Amino acid sequence: MSASQQDLMTAKLFMNAAFPTMQVLLDDSSALRKKFKKFKGVIQFGAKDGDGLLCCHLIFDKGKLTVVQGPAEKPDLSLTFPSVAKMNALLKGGLASPKIKGKVSMLPKFLSLLLGLKIMTKPKDKLKNDEEKFLKVKASLYMITRALSQYNKLGDPDMQEFCRRQPDRIYQFRVEDNGDPERIACYLRVKAGKSKSGHGVYTRRSPFVLFRFLSIDGALKVLGKECEFVEGVEKGYVETVGSPEYACYLNDYMAILQDMLS
Repeated sequence: MSASQQDLMTAKLFMNAAFPTMQVLLDDSSALRKKFKKFKGVIQFGAKDGDGLLCCHLIFDKGKLTVVQGPAEKPDLSLTFPSVAKMNALLKGGLASPKIKGKVSMLPKFLSLLLGLKIMTKPKDKLKNDEEKFLKVKASLYMITRALSQYNKLGDPDMQEFCRRQPDRIYQFRVEDNGDPERIACYLRVKAGKSKSGHGVYTRRSPFVLFRFLSIDGALKVLGKECEFVEGVEKGYVETVGSPEYACYLNDYMAILQDMLS
């Protein structure tokens, strides 16, 4: 049985947006950085979809990760779920068992990294230390900007229309921390129907909208939905510079994507 369009969209967003965010964990989580420092291998992750297979493969090379859409020629380990819905259920924190083939010894490390993505949905009061707070904010913003671009590329009609009616605009996200105005920075570029996400500050053009979080803790309150975005602006957790109308549009799409991926 083939997956629904909603399940397919959700799965592709995980593979195209959430999985590449694992690099944040490999770079900035002291425990995972140590665990994957010498790790090399190819892991395929996917699900059956009718007579086909929806999957990606992850290439690990001593702390660096490349996510490639589609099957690997010779994966060291493959995890295949019986349906896309079951795969999505696991990725959202539910229970589902894949068929496992290959080097089972690689599984514990991969699962630790997969579980590490849950930091993005971890409540603020469950975060153990400053490192986890930083990881949650950075991973969440990197993932959501990438997901916004992928949502357009994967064919959501509303998001495509949003991108189509814009000439060349930068939506910049910045988080200040300990006096560093660009401690965490990423952006979404939209140009005549096309979209691209990136890390850091976009320097070739001034932002059409700047989302400026004034602290890690303030970002946590907004990203963790402890308060609505408008309330976050009123309380000084975040400020927007630029078009308030388009800031609200983008915030609405961010909320849709967060609901789909959590």
